[in-house]
Amino acid sequence: MRVILLSLLFCFTVAKLSAQTTINIGTTSVSVDTVASGLDIPWEISWGSDNHLWVTERKGIVSRINPQTKQKTMLLNLSSSVYQQSEAGMLGMILHPDFSNIPEVFIAYTYINASVVRERIVKYTFNGTTLVNPDTLLENIPGNTTHVGARFLFLPDTTLLVTTGDAQNTSLPQNLNSLAGKVLRMNTDGSIPADNPFPNSYVYALGFRNAQGLMRHPNGTIYLSEHGPSNDDEFQILLSGRNYGWPNVEGFCDSPSEQAFCNANNVKEPLLTWSPTIAPSDMVYYTNPAFPEFHNTILMTVLKDKKVIAFRMNNNGDSVLSQTHYLTNAFQRLRDICVGNNSELYLATNGASWTNNNPNTHTIIRLTPPVFPSKIDENTTQQFHIFPNPVTDKFTIESNGVLPVRVKIFDGLGRILLEKMMDTPLQTFEVSEWTGGVYYMLISDARGRWIGSYKLIK
Repeated sequence: MRVILLSLLFCFTVAKLSAQTTINIGTTSVSVDTVASGLDIPWEISWGSDNHLWVTERKGIVSRINPQTKQKTMLLNLSSSVYQQSEAGMLGMILHPDFSNIPEVFIAYTYINASVVRERIVKYTFNGTTLVNPDTLLENIPGNTTHVGARFLFLPDTTLLVTTGDAQNTSLPQNLNSLAGKVLRMNTDGSIPADNPFPNSYVYALGFRNAQGLMRHPNGTIYLSEHGPSNDDEFQILLSGRNYGWPNVEGFCDSPSEQAFCNANNVKEPLLTWSPTIAPSDMVYYTNPAFPEFHNTILMTVLKDKKVIAFRMNNNGDSVLSQTHYLTNAFQRLRDICVGNNSELYLATNGASWTNNNPNTHTIIRLTPPVFPSKIDENTTQQFHIFPNPVTDKFTIESNGVLPVRVKIFDGLGRILLEKMMDTPLQTFEVSEWTGGVYYMLISDARGRWIGSYKLIK
């Protein structure tokens, strides 16, 4: 497997990001600013159909942030009832996929019941101002100070998946009578779907230690990331009814005892593992032709190694073609990631270490890359003339404006095919090796600022 490792190191601190600054991610110029700071460990960040950022904080707070004004409005305060210790607290959250018509919000948090840590899943209704009408869908899920999972995902049929950890009890993930160490599936009213793989059970898949990343690819594939002990963090495909091995299997089925267990228990092996561990957290699918480094990739945030990893998958989505590492140590630990409606990315940061409780280091960072306009000029602007288009074996760019400029051309998969500085008013480009299809071209000035976007056809 070809693995690309590219680490970009930055010297600025989060404190300097209160005002907008610019960094390069690969060859793409990206604006960076802080949307919120002074948070109590932001755990979930979600982009809402209301064009606001929704945030949970570990101590029991749900807030809504206007990305333009950066005004934060608290919607729910459960700090008096949420159990907050180490990794436990208010964790996962998801908005109903038809939120504009069904304004429901689903939240997972830990609490104390008879001196024991438990986890609860509650549905709230957003009345336009606050979260009201709590409806407990499921509770008494085994919990602990760590290993509590709590990442949500809606499926196309509007059933809800949620991950649970092993609650530091390795006897539970292989026990179908326990909800710990599982991926659960439920209806939005908390009932068990009739077509779940195990009759009359919430269990959708079993054998997990602590899964904190869950996403659905546009092709329908569901991916999951999981924390290993000191070895074998995992990136894997989630399938209904399958066993993922923990604690009998760590990573791949590569020892005699693991192979025997895998064969006997329908174990699904991961796509990738990391040893030593990197602490993978959440994931999103990202598409933006103007940001080729991230275009058509799965982006995973990483806590321990403090980075974002971009995965390129094969056409079937069942094999990793490459993993490229970005933003290493730029923003400290990265807990979550989401995408705004203008292709901007939001990152939840969690300080320098997992024991860090300094709220000044718990922030939400916004990365704003260039984006293609809704209509791409295929031939001319006031500054550039591209001919012929459709192109043949060559095409020419004529500049009537600023020089020099950077010309960058890439295909629909985000792969850069040509990158060159243009410093004369008329320049011809050789493209005889291109196959037929649609290509995209970005022109930026010498400082990386976007000037124009074009579609080329061959």
